[in-house]
Amino acid sequence: MVDASVPYTEVFLLPRERTALTLHEFWGRRWREYFGPLVGGAVWWAVRRMVLRPRAVVVPSRLAAERVRRVRGDVYVIPFGLRLEDYLKYREAGKEFDVVIVSRLVPYKGVREALAALRLVERRLRVAVVGDGLLLDEVRRGAERGRHTFRLYPSASEEEKRRIVAGSIYYLNMSSAEGFSIATLEAVVLGAYPVVLRSEDSAAVELVEALGYGAAVATPEEVAAVISTDHIPEPPVAPLWQYHTAKVVDRYEQLIKSIYP
Repeated sequence: MVDASVPYTEVFLLPRERTALTLHEFWGRRWREYFGPLVGGAVWWAVRRMVLRPRAVVVPSRLAAERVRRVRGDVYVIPFGLRLEDYLKYREAGKEFDVVIVSRLVPYKGVREALAALRLVERRLRVAVVGDGLLLDEVRRGAERGRHTFRLYPSASEEEKRRIVAGSIYYLNMSSAEGFSIATLEAVVLGAYPVVLRSEDSAAVELVEALGYGAAVATPEEVAAVISTDHIPEPPVAPLWQYHTAKVVDRYEQLIKSIYP
């Protein structure tokens, strides 16, 4: 069998009965919001036909599965995973930041909303922003005007990113659309308390609920209330093992053997 993943389009060139499509996200008509009505409509048309093509479709969250089922009935959920031991070792770091944002700095990732929510927090915060994108200059200007202390990391290495997140108390993700949100999982493993947007298009909420750790919020005021809290629970360890790469690979192998005996 053949597993087709990013950029997905190779699925049209592969033998249908021997192909599985591992799909990271499935936004349906929301493609028009990303690309505009004309290009977005064409992408939506192509994606619908793409998921009908292979023998099996694998997605990382219940949210993605629910969307795919609107087009085809059978879809399998296997979450993304991490080598937990590569992350847990950073947890002993001291807390240098109150809040960390890890994101592409583009509008739909909720960066503006995150900064607006932080402005409602009365105490002075130490904020780290890890990421680059169209809104970098806007974020920099906002940081210079506000009362919080910001440090921007537009080109952080993977090692540096892990140290920054592990050195933060809260991880803030106001993205309205997440097919899984690997950054949220990384934050929990690194010991940062996740605060995510409660959106019907975000599987970050699903992840927080599955781990029993973090807060899903609907408004900037709710963000400010959570971040203003003095005490947060200790980050979990045992629930994380369901997301270990070894466990995820085992589940995938079992699935493939059941589909392609």
